[in-house]
Amino acid sequence: MAYVVTGVDSGSLSRPASAPGVAWDLMVDPLLITADGQWWRLVTGAFVHLDPGHLLMNMLLIGLIGRELERAYGTLTMVASMLFCAVGGGLAVVWLQPDSVVGGASAIGYGMFAMLVGLSLERRTDIRAPIVLIVVNLAYSATAGGVSLPGHLGGLAAGAVVAVVLTAVRRRRATSSPWSSTDPR
Repeated sequence: MAYVVTGVDSGSLSRPASAPGVAWDLMVDPLLITADGQWWRLVTGAFVHLDPGHLLMNMLLIGLIGRELERAYGTLTMVASMLFCAVGGGLAVVWLQPDSVVGGASAIGYGMFAMLVGLSLERRTDIRAPIVLIVVNLAYSATAGGVSLPGHLGGLAAGAVVAVVLTAVRRRRATSSPWSSTDPR
C-alpha cells in the first residue's frame, strides 16, 4: 500500500522515490533524524521502496523467511522484531552512512536471517543454509552499487539481538514450566 501511495504521489509507479514527496518524507535521512529529531524515519524508511524489483525482492525475502519465524514465535513477536530490525538498520545508516538517504525493508530481511540462525541453533538443526544466505547477501551488498551495506548490517545485528533474547525467553519458560523435566524421579 505504501508503495502505491508513494508512486501515485510522485507520479511514477516505477520509481516512486525519484522526486520529492511522500517517499522522501518517509525515508531514513540521517541529517533530518539527528538535526530535526525525526526519529520516526527509522521505522517508516522500511516502507519506502525505490522500484518494483526492490519491493518484490524484499517482500519475497520477508514472506519466505517470515512464515517460518512467525510459526515459531507468533505474530506479535514478529511485528515487534521487524520494527526492531528496521530501527537497527536505520541507526546503522545514521552512524555509518550519514550522507545517504535510504529506504527499503531489507534491514528487516537481514534481521530475519539472524533470527533464522538463532531458531536453527535453538532447534539444533543445520545452520549452513541460513549462514550461506547471510554470506551471499552480504557479498552482494558489499559489491552492488546503490545498496546500503550499513543498513543491512544494522538489521542483521538487530536480528541477532532478537534471536538471543527470544532463545533466552523460551529457555526460561521451558525450565520454569511445571511440566519441565526437573523432577528427579
